[in-house]
Amino acid sequence: MHPIWTLGHSTLAPEDFIRLIQGAGIQAIADVRSIPFSGRQPHYSSPNLRHLLENAGIRHVYLGDLVGGRPRHSGLYTPTGRADFRAMAQSEWFLRGLERILAGLEKMSIGLMCGEEDPLPCHRGLLIAPELVARGLEPRHLRKGGRVETQRELEDRMLAAAGMEPSQGDLFLTGGHSGPIRVGLAREILAEKHAWRLESTQTDDSGGHLE
Repeated sequence: MHPIWTLGHSTLAPEDFIRLIQGAGIQAIADVRSIPFSGRQPHYSSPNLRHLLENAGIRHVYLGDLVGGRPRHSGLYTPTGRADFRAMAQSEWFLRGLERILAGLEKMSIGLMCGEEDPLPCHRGLLIAPELVARGLEPRHLRKGGRVETQRELEDRMLAAAGMEPSQGDLFLTGGHSGPIRVGLAREILAEKHAWRLESTQTDDSGGHLE
């Protein structure tokens, strides 16, 4: 199976974005934004994005309707109006999207693209990547300047951001300080802060959490 990456277009110039993708050997981009639109960066709006990628020999597929961070169904929100990542991960739409990603990885390397440069506050880091890990994959996170952040490094940052940096005693727990239970708790804490809410008014993928 080919490598799976995540990345965000952020405010990169189109030529720098293409260079970033090609430098990592990514052969296809799966757009995981619920709304594939960027007011500040129109070249990242569909169909402009498709043309940009295809002109560089990179395949493009839209999966934001399946694995996007803004579910269309009311049952996938918590009572407080927050996107419920736990429920979303079990939904038929999300599972169908994962199946398409896994099938694609049999043929080529794929980059899961959203708007934000940092995967930590983005649903690709808090929702999609952990579900890929649960299926035996090891996502790589492509950062600014071509830096690669491993999934373990991202999980460590999640723990720190959630105020769960390990004490010495935690190192003796099953799974260590970044065991799946602790990482899961950290994800829930961060989801409460970063996941899409029905009352949210963010307007641009590159500057907010419009996923």
